[in-house]
Amino acid sequence: MKICPRCKMQFERLLALSRKDNKTMICDQCGTLEALEDHQRTIKKTPQERTREQVYATGNKWAIENFEATHN
Repeated sequence: MKICPRCKMQFERLLALSRKDNKTMICDQCGTLEALEDHQRTIKKTPQERTREQVYATGNKWAIENFEATHN
């Protein structure tokens, strides 16, 4: 039996990967909760904020400059 580090309950297997650090295995229920929490954070952002995050995540300087030029 394995213990989920998030909820401290025992499970036969831990099948979900935690979104907090992308290393820790957690139970399915906690995995679902983390996904829902992540989704709630995404909903609160405007489309422009979500696009800005995606553009900056690429590290492409031209794309970042282009985004800033067209959205400021």
